[in-house]
Amino acid sequence: MSVRAPRLSYGRALTAWRGGLLRPRTVLRSLLVLLCCLVIVAPWAALSAETDGTFGPHEAHYSVTGDAAVEVDLGPLGAVVVPADGLLPLGLGVHVAVGEIPVESGVGGTTIDALGGDLTAYAALFSDPGAHARTIAIDLGQDMALRAAAGVLVLVALLVGGRALAGAAGRTGRISGRRPRLRAGAATAGLAVLGGALLVPLEPPRAIESDPVFIGTPLAGAQVTGRLGGVVDEAAQAAADLIRENDEFYGTVRGELAAAWPQRPVGTRLGAGPLHGLANPQPADLATIVWTSDIHCQTGMSRVIGDVVRWSDADLHIDGGDVTMTGTDAENVCVDSLAQALPDDVPTAFVKGNHDSRDTVRRAREVGWTVLDGEPVEVAGLTLLGAGDPRRTVFPSGDVLETGETAEEFTGRVAQTACAAEEDLLVIHDPRHAEPALQEGCADYGLHGHWHRRVEPEQWGAGVRTVGSTTGGALADALTPGPLKMPAEMSILRYDRTTGQLVDVQYLTVGMDASVEFSPWVPAPQSGPLIEVRPEPPVETDADGST
Repeated sequence: MSVRAPRLSYGRALTAWRGGLLRPRTVLRSLLVLLCCLVIVAPWAALSAETDGTFGPHEAHYSVTGDAAVEVDLGPLGAVVVPADGLLPLGLGVHVAVGEIPVESGVGGTTIDALGGDLTAYAALFSDPGAHARTIAIDLGQDMALRAAAGVLVLVALLVGGRALAGAAGRTGRISGRRPRLRAGAATAGLAVLGGALLVPLEPPRAIESDPVFIGTPLAGAQVTGRLGGVVDEAAQAAADLIRENDEFYGTVRGELAAAWPQRPVGTRLGAGPLHGLANPQPADLATIVWTSDIHCQTGMSRVIGDVVRWSDADLHIDGGDVTMTGTDAENVCVDSLAQALPDDVPTAFVKGNHDSRDTVRRAREVGWTVLDGEPVEVAGLTLLGAGDPRRTVFPSGDVLETGETAEEFTGRVAQTACAAEEDLLVIHDPRHAEPALQEGCADYGLHGHWHRRVEPEQWGAGVRTVGSTTGGALADALTPGPLKMPAEMSILRYDRTTGQLVDVQYLTVGMDASVEFSPWVPAPQSGPLIEVRPEPPVETDADGST
């Protein structure tokens, strides 16, 4: 009489299967297999990575190579080749295929307008090439990671398929006395390694004959080929001079800032006590805000701003708009430069200015900034309300209504939104667009830029407003990148979360001679309705002397 083995229920079988998967030995073996697969596909993933981006105003395609050189391919003009030693690890290189300058759609303006934006993009690239390089490196790294993940999945699928076939053959082998599973697994792994090796393009390190014009510059060791070599002496020298002059100027500014910081005026209105003449029995819960505006692609100031945000222990950085010149996609390097210079643990809020565009707003979101776009948002314990300027100013012809909304419609919308919200700060690029909201008391405090001049905190209707000058030293009808064309300024504000009052403001000014100066702390007036004094009506007297 035969005894039938008891059947496992579905639940017991599932539990047993899960238990087998979670055994330490099984987990360790799986992790080891994944690691081996990653080692196999990593060279292919690294050397096949590519991304699209910009090079100044040009479209460009970036691809990783194995020749330890960075080659900027300018087509019929030739190429600029720079050794990648110290820039890229493991003998990797990058090939940059520089393409056309795209035609901006929906911007309006003339060819001269477009050329103005192109010049800004070139100047921003050469003023801070590191910011652009870091952005491209991140994009290439992401592509490498995606390719590695896809390669690992394909390789694991091959191994699982090979194991399944080996298992089927093993069952047959046990009948015939053979055990081919080990041989099949080894063959599958060997084929995977061989396939991965064949996919890796091997290139010897590139021999570069350096051009002496680049000695002593960040392009030291570079070689120029083709027709471009005939004009490189003047063009390369101009670019090298711009980089050198820029680094020297802003290096001096940072040194002056470090020396002046310990001696800056210290505010006295801290802690508990009267505030604006009102009893304030509670300790002050102060938020420190660093305000910048109208940088206009002055990438040299990026690290200066980062120092101020870091050293002031700021809770929040707010940029009031016009971080670019015309808002082209190529000018996103101006956003990248500032974002990379700011400390990671301090949030940034941004409102679009009239020299920015919807592309600028998109890039601001991509780098992690909080974009103020018509609705109240909570940042660093404060409620901010802001909305992007409806205009886009195209240099040099004038304004384009990018959203179709007129200035009057925008101003009315800002006032209506502010009256329905409970914001701490109203952040609008152009002060005129916030005047009705402040006048009617729908907003207590307004922070603005646009005018390229300072307006210290002042009463405006029932509210208080302050206007910051240009942080980029932006002079009308002049390219901003390079040493300052006019003084640059940023503001350090303190806001009392307990009372809901703006306490005071300190201004930091960088001169055209690289000097740094701090103002005393300027107290902010209290927001609230103004007391209107009406004159007494005239007294009329009759002929008999009665009134």
